[in-house]
Amino acid sequence: MSEQRPEEIRASDQERERTGEMLREATVEGRLTLDEFSERYTLAQRARTRGELDAVVRDLPSLGAPAGRIPPAKVTAILSGIERTGAWRLGPMTTVTSILGSCKLDLRQSTISSEFTTLDVRVVLGSLEIIVPPGVDVDVDAAAILSGREMKLAHPSAVNGTKPVIRITGSVFCGSIVVRDTPNLGDRIKESISSLFETPRPNDQR
Repeated sequence: MSEQRPEEIRASDQERERTGEMLREATVEGRLTLDEFSERYTLAQRARTRGELDAVVRDLPSLGAPAGRIPPAKVTAILSGIERTGAWRLGPMTTVTSILGSCKLDLRQSTISSEFTTLDVRVVLGSLEIIVPPGVDVDVDAAAILSGREMKLAHPSAVNGTKPVIRITGSVFCGSIVVRDTPNLGDRIKESISSLFETPRPNDQR
């Protein structure tokens, strides 16, 4: 009978949890986007062996240098529309204001700097849409007054300390707030069209 190699040993639940914590720390340090965290966290939870777990974090350091504190930021839409997408870095606190306007925040390609990222929102006669990657925990604590508040998440959130948390506070008055982990049909069509015109990078395998 051949000797079992270390990477072939079955992974335990504790080892999967430790891997999840490493991914969370790497995300807080800005090494992974929220989308990358979501993808790797799913792989870690499905891993059956230690080798599969190691592959998830192989390119990450065991401990990173503490990042500098990012000051609070503001996103404001007054009598206008604003859309924030692509790569951007979120500090621990961002104030979002939408008055008689519309605001869309796509956090999938963003990086964070804290285990808890707070979006303090003020929506008056306006709308706010927030897109997060599947599996990222979302805690909505914003008061809705004569307003609509929808959570369209394919994976239910469970704030348990193993994943980054997007916390939404503040208030919505005569407006709407939607949190989703899948873009709507219009956005999916636009993303598909955009991908057709992307310029391949030199190391892309086509």
